[in-house]
Amino acid sequence: MREVIGLKGIPERLRHKTLEMHGVEIFPGIGTPFSQTSRFGAVFVAACEGLDATRFLGWINYTPIFFEPGTVCSVIGGGWAVFSGSSLPVFGGFGRGSVSWNRNGKLALAEITLLHGSSTTGQVHAILNHFPFPPAPPTIEGTVRFF
Repeated sequence: MREVIGLKGIPERLRHKTLEMHGVEIFPGIGTPFSQTSRFGAVFVAACEGLDATRFLGWINYTPIFFEPGTVCSVIGGGWAVFSGSSLPVFGGFGRGSVSWNRNGKLALAEITLLHGSSTTGQVHAILNHFPFPPAPPTIEGTVRFF
């Protein structure tokens, strides 16, 4: 069965939805030797509440590559995908955003715009927690909201 695609290209099942996500970072991304200023492909995956059997996958690019506690990193790209039950996955990109680290560099507030094609279609608001790292992977908790 085909889904009805909304004006912005987001399937109807995601439009006007807020998903609570709970997940982990599975890859920290890479910078050097490719870049001395930016980190590419930090990957996180999260289970979502709000739709049955839904997962959010994100890979993010940001600058600066190395940062001190209290730094605000700028999102410079990346992408996301939503996998929900037996439906086809939905893919998009990250637009503008920031990741603001606390004074000890262990907690950060991520506020990032979601893009689908050239349209802004949502937002991510999440807390990144590096307190369990190591030995456990850093965690991500927050919301994904689709317009």
